[in-house]
Amino acid sequence: MGVRVTIAGRVYEPESFETTEEATPLSSGDSSGSVGTISIVIPYPDASQSDPVLTFGPTYLQGKDVTLTDSRLGYTLGKVQTVSDQRNDGKFTLNILARLDELNKYNIQAAPYVGTLGGGFAYYLSLAGITTDYLVDATIATESVLFPGWSGELWFHLKKMAAALDCDISLVSGIILIRPIRARVIAVGRDLSRAAGSGGGSLAETVEVYWYDSVAITNQLVYPIGGWTPDVEVLNVNAGETSEYQIELSASVSSIQTPVMNTFVAEAYSATSVYTVVADDGLPVDPTEWANMGGSVTVTVNPDTKTLTVSLIGAMGIPTATGANSKSFSLALASDTSGSRYSTLRIVGTGVAYTRTKAVFRTGIPPEDSPTDIGETIDNPFITTQSALYDAGTRSALRYSGMIPSLSGTVTSVNQRGDSGIIDNLSYADVQANLTTTLGAGFTYAAEQSFFSGQTYAQVETYFSNQVVTNYENQAIGNVQGARVWDAKTRRYYRIRSATLTPDGISFDSADDDLTYGDMQTSFTGMTYAAVEATRSGMTYHDDYLIGAYSG
Repeated sequence: MGVRVTIAGRVYEPESFETTEEATPLSSGDSSGSVGTISIVIPYPDASQSDPVLTFGPTYLQGKDVTLTDSRLGYTLGKVQTVSDQRNDGKFTLNILARLDELNKYNIQAAPYVGTLGGGFAYYLSLAGITTDYLVDATIATESVLFPGWSGELWFHLKKMAAALDCDISLVSGIILIRPIRARVIAVGRDLSRAAGSGGGSLAETVEVYWYDSVAITNQLVYPIGGWTPDVEVLNVNAGETSEYQIELSASVSSIQTPVMNTFVAEAYSATSVYTVVADDGLPVDPTEWANMGGSVTVTVNPDTKTLTVSLIGAMGIPTATGANSKSFSLALASDTSGSRYSTLRIVGTGVAYTRTKAVFRTGIPPEDSPTDIGETIDNPFITTQSALYDAGTRSALRYSGMIPSLSGTVTSVNQRGDSGIIDNLSYADVQANLTTTLGAGFTYAAEQSFFSGQTYAQVETYFSNQVVTNYENQAIGNVQGARVWDAKTRRYYRIRSATLTPDGISFDSADDDLTYGDMQTSFTGMTYAAVEATRSGMTYHDDYLIGAYSG
């Protein structure tokens, strides 16, 4: 089948192409990881063809959807961003953003989510209008998750989610998928070149990570945080004026109960959303009189879902005990014990409650060698478990420790052990089985001719290719980023962060250290603790880390 490009229903045979892909980061403090690009060089169509490119020029293709299919590397989708016309050379170049660019949406407002990872991923993609052609790996789809709400860029937050959950987000066979990390390994013997390095990066004594210890809530008190205390602020407004307050919650809320005005709210009350209003003489105002005289209290959930805006409009013409009109009002009551006023505003809501705490992780760099105390502070709302907290902390600490092993290289294929590394095309037997299902048992050649009537050979080929394009396991495009590479000389695994694929080969210019405790255990299989200790005799922890899975 070779290589073909389909744009606006037309098939082109490219002169060359190059795809670049980047893995989502594992460190929550790392915001890198682009959606990926495709560059395709296409010869001008023959003058005898009725092609819009000949009539309008290749710029006509800007903004069009593109399908790239290579019989060896696989299948991918994108949209043309820019066009470069080399007309004197009889060709043009399309610069394309991969389909993951559909996740580059801004000003997204996500509600708190309680459910499975599969449902959560589907919800987040729906915020970008994506409801089809995505996949959650079956091994993690039913994993229970609690996510606070957030607002901002979708792709940025999806990368933070993936980092917290030890997942990759990839585009494979045109499908947006999320899967566990370390799912793919470059098989030994398929590499053409390697280059390793170590060190560099910023130094710091410590890093900080916030942990959102979360729980699902339904109609529970979210303000005041932790329940009422004498220190809770009393909200005030002058008669005939408007006051606005921003108040923080102890939860990320998808909804709140609209507060109802009463004439009494106990200090410890927490069952419903309520408030009282007192005039400047300290006496409660009747709810009907307050509303009739233009007073109001409005509470709205802000886009971050973690704060509320409380808008107060002060009523006019409400008399006090002395007969004069009240000049100010408070959402409060007078305390029975001290006589001072206490806040009566209570808000109950539904969503995800959390306790936000900060953990500090040391990098091992002594003060005299460190230019700064704190390397970075990670505030990732998807870090909702202690396991995610410690993963984030140790990965961040490594980034500021000066010990950063890295690898680059060129390989012939990347796949799981046992995979062919070639796109999973239909065999002749598969074609026969497919047509039997479509046309019925005992179908004739005439029936097949009728089924494909008026279609070119390329269109028939496309039909059968489309039957397997979602079988993402055995193709290269989309499966290089995030794959693991074992390097014998440095005795450790690396995780490919960025890669370039062309018909001539696959190169990765950035692979992060990915040596795990499990890798070390495998290396030391059959050895006693004393035997392992002997291989580290006289070494520091720094030395021990850098020599990797050395077993003597």
